Amino acid sequence: MKMSLTDTLLNYEGKLKIKQIERTHERKIKKSMQLCPMKPLTKGQEADIKAYFKKHLGREVPTYWHQYLYSRNGLYSVKYIPASIYVSSIIFRLNHHELSLAYVDKGFYDTLFPDVNRPQTFVKNTNGFYYDDKSPITREEAISRCMNLKEAVIKPTLFGTWGEGVRLFHTDNGFVPELNMSVGDLFTKYKRSFIIQGKLEQHPDLARLNPTSVNTIRVLSYRKGEEVIILYAVIRIGRLGKVVDNETAGGVKADIDLQTGRIKGPAFGSPTEKNMPQTDSGVDLDNYLIPSFPQVLDFVKGLHLRLPYFKLIGWDISVDTSGNPVMIEWNRSAELSQVAHGPAFGDYTEEILADALSAENTIVNPLKRKNRTIQDY
Repeated sequence: MKMSLTDTLLNYEGKLKIKQIERTHERKIKKSMQLCPMKPLTKGQEADIKAYFKKHLGREVPTYWHQYLYSRNGLYSVKYIPASIYVSSIIFRLNHHELSLAYVDKGFYDTLFPDVNRPQTFVKNTNGFYYDDKSPITREEAISRCMNLKEAVIKPTLFGTWGEGVRLFHTDNGFVPELNMSVGDLFTKYKRSFIIQGKLEQHPDLARLNPTSVNTIRVLSYRKGEEVIILYAVIRIGRLGKVVDNETAGGVKADIDLQTGRIKGPAFGSPTEKNMPQTDSGVDLDNYLIPSFPQVLDFVKGLHLRLPYFKLIGWDISVDTSGNPVMIEWNRSAELSQVAHGPAFGDYTEEILADALSAENTIVNPLKRKNRTIQDY
């Protein structure tokens, strides 16, 4: 099960390899810039970008991030957040990464969010131990619960990223036809830290966008004191025949107007693809109404207040057939959807940058019992 980029760049002490993180992200963006036509920035625009971040972050930033985003969506702004800066200088200051692995483990969602609408859990494995939704069970009991499942989804709960390892399957008397193996072999294949849930029956208006995947609303929220600010929301749409809506599986994203709950403009996919005014199934995206959108935003605000160690969170939310929001997962270092939306932090950019600079987030070395601030690295 693959760990995320930011996880792999943390050593066992929790020490942030800041320069390595930045270089890795910079290599990725330069590769992306080679895949689509680039619009040049003027010297004035480049000077404005450098001056803006020098003032609000205390350092200049490379302007090719802004050029890439401007080239993709046609919207120029000094407020775009370079991914390298976001990871190295913002998200780790606003969120306590050293606490995050247990919090983001999907196997703990029933503990953190016991009253929250989530997909039905048949079996989960947490660190090698089997459970039903809450109670410990034996491996044999877990296999028995999965003998005849009409439609189920298995996915890693701890280190899976970008939809990797998510499989839709069914079982017939303990056999998994899609994988040509038994349920016991499936458990062995996933080893530990996985969950098996029922396939979510999503709202018809979400299913129309792509019927084979659960199409989720990605919401970025920022906690400001006792208030939760919604920074943006985008709809993530899978491609025809795909089970997940992640970009790595070809999924696309489109911006949602926070006031009306309607999609704004086309969807964006990989750098090699043209903007999509329609889904693969032929649905026009511009002005398409997302079901229960005000309820989704209220849902996210309530959930965020349960996670006081994390100020900036990306949420993946769906809507069921009754119009109720459903929590799929939350992300403590969500990738920013700036191609689809524009500047991630919008009117709160200066405030969030100032918050990150002043953060007193500490990383604890359990071996040396010494507190160190991020700035020490």
